[in-house]
Amino acid sequence: MKGIKLGFWLCLLALAAPEAGRAVITFSQLSEDVFVVSHRVKFVGSRGQAMRLAYTKSASLCVAAGFRYFRILQQESQAGSEYETANSSIRVKFSMSAGEENLECEKNADPEYIAEAQAKLVKMGYRPPDPERHPESGPEAAEGPGGTPTGDCTIEQIVSMAKAGLEIDQIKAACQTQ
Repeated sequence: MKGIKLGFWLCLLALAAPEAGRAVITFSQLSEDVFVVSHRVKFVGSRGQAMRLAYTKSASLCVAAGFRYFRILQQESQAGSEYETANSSIRVKFSMSAGEENLECEKNADPEYIAEAQAKLVKMGYRPPDPERHPESGPEAAEGPGGTPTGDCTIEQIVSMAKAGLEIDQIKAACQTQ
């Protein structure tokens, strides 16, 4: 009988563990758009679970911080052992524009983590990105066919500048939204 009771409680604990692992979003802000997001599995869980939740938390923080995309700069994780639970940590850079290695925040986020991150950001005194520093986020920004912001320049103007031999940085500078 004691074995059945113990088995019941262990099963109940195992079912509750994944939800308990979701409990808290932990992050540190390194600069305006660079954050470190961490996750530690609370009870039972794998290194893969810790990484997946850290990705979800990163995307959720991205949305809460007012950005649209994130890129993973560095990641690390440790497998759980007898004395240590599984954990992961990801350094991410948020942005307003799609890039080759950028991931969509909204698509990968969780509403509960977004709300929790917003509350923590408010407590920190966080300010969302300044549209002046991120002109591609404003309503006045033009969008090219691939959804890439073009600032004040049309696609034809950008092509002409490229054909004239201007470097990418020069083209970006010429097309900045005023």
